[in-house]
Amino acid sequence: MDPIMTLVIVAIIAAIVLVEFNKQQKAKVSDNSPITFDVQQAYLLKAAEYKIEAIEDHQKHSTGINSTAIENLEGELTQLTKAFEKGDIQLKEFNLKLDALLNNLDPVNFSLAQAS
Repeated sequence: MDPIMTLVIVAIIAAIVLVEFNKQQKAKVSDNSPITFDVQQAYLLKAAEYKIEAIEDHQKHSTGINSTAIENLEGELTQLTKAFEKGDIQLKEFNLKLDALLNNLDPVNFSLAQAS
C-alpha cells in the first residue's frame, strides 16, 4: 500500500474516534445540566438578607424614634417576610419593598446601596 493512502486511512479513523469521544463527553456534561443555579437570584437573596439585617440593626440602635414607629416597622418587616416565604411575592418585589423600608428609616443618617 502507498504510504500516503495509509496516512489518509489513519487520519479518517482518528477523526471518527475523536468525534465519538466528543459525543461521549457532551453526553456526560448534559447529564449534570439539571443542576443549574441562577446567580442573579442568589445575589438578590443575599441583598435581601443584608437589608433585613440593616433594618434590624437600625431597630436595635434607634433611641430617638418612638416605639410606635418601631412597632410599625417590625410589623411591616414581618408581613413582608411571611409573604415572601409563602410565595405571595417574588424575590425582586421583596427587594424593592425592603428598599422602601430602608428609605423610610432615616435617609440622612442611614444609607445602604440598593441592589435590585
